[in-house]
Amino acid sequence: MLLKNEEAISASLESLIRDKYQVYKLFVSNHKKTSRTTNGNYRSVFKGRGMDFDEVREYKEGDDVRLVDWRVTARQGSTFTKVYREEKERHVYFMLDLRSSMRFATKQAFKSVIAAHITALLAWSFEDKGDKIGGLLLSDKEMQSFRPSGLQRSLMRFFNEISLKTSEKNVLKPIEQEISLQAACWKLRHFCKSGNIVFFISDFSDLTEDTLKCFASFAKSNEVILINVYDELEGTCPPPNIYSVTNGDETLALNMRSQQLQKAYVNYFKKRYDTLKDFSTRYGIHYIPVSTAMNYIDVVANALRRKSK
Repeated sequence: MLLKNEEAISASLESLIRDKYQVYKLFVSNHKKTSRTTNGNYRSVFKGRGMDFDEVREYKEGDDVRLVDWRVTARQGSTFTKVYREEKERHVYFMLDLRSSMRFATKQAFKSVIAAHITALLAWSFEDKGDKIGGLLLSDKEMQSFRPSGLQRSLMRFFNEISLKTSEKNVLKPIEQEISLQAACWKLRHFCKSGNIVFFISDFSDLTEDTLKCFASFAKSNEVILINVYDELEGTCPPPNIYSVTNGDETLALNMRSQQLQKAYVNYFKKRYDTLKDFSTRYGIHYIPVSTAMNYIDVVANALRRKSK
């Protein structure tokens, strides 16, 4: 088990800090810090820092064959390769959804806790490579923004707010004037310009066409990753019965005896899942579905996999 029972409903600051050592364990050889002036020990599925074209020169042993300029090679009669200059500063943004719908699970830990740890693992991995971390935390009543910073104390403040928000009491009754995913997306769009990596980590429970338009707008000038955190019960309707749902203080009865309701229940999740998957394929966006039952460390490891030798 990745998380202890007491860590299943909230993400403590200490546990988010411990994720730093999971990153070292997974990606850094001999537990040495990755050099901030090299490409590191692993290859990310994400594009990474922007690259500006610099020049074309003759091919040298060890150059990446994928960068061979075949037009110049054909014209000159010998192999030439493109050389790019790496941008030295990159911003990585996280829009982390910690609203009431995320405080639910039947396996391992709440969706909000899994999302918090995925955010921490990714943030530590990018911080180790010298990137600036910023983002937006979304709760039921507010949106809290964090300007990109390379300072570790800023990252600690970000993690501390994540911890506090995952510790907020869950409520079973509908939230009035809930902050929408759509509003959060457009707010982040205002201060996240271009050339960045942007993670949206949510269950996307209130996905709308306007939200998808915002994702598409981001994708025109940024690398966008949608991480869909869900619980297996959301995609598979439980057997017909009356179920008790509790937050520890309140209890509600959920009547799942209606076949019509069961069908609507399954279709609601499937439609959202398929919409995100198809949309991501169409716009060249990374789509990563994550069940609360999964090993979320493996999910991050697959996203930031080692170079193949």
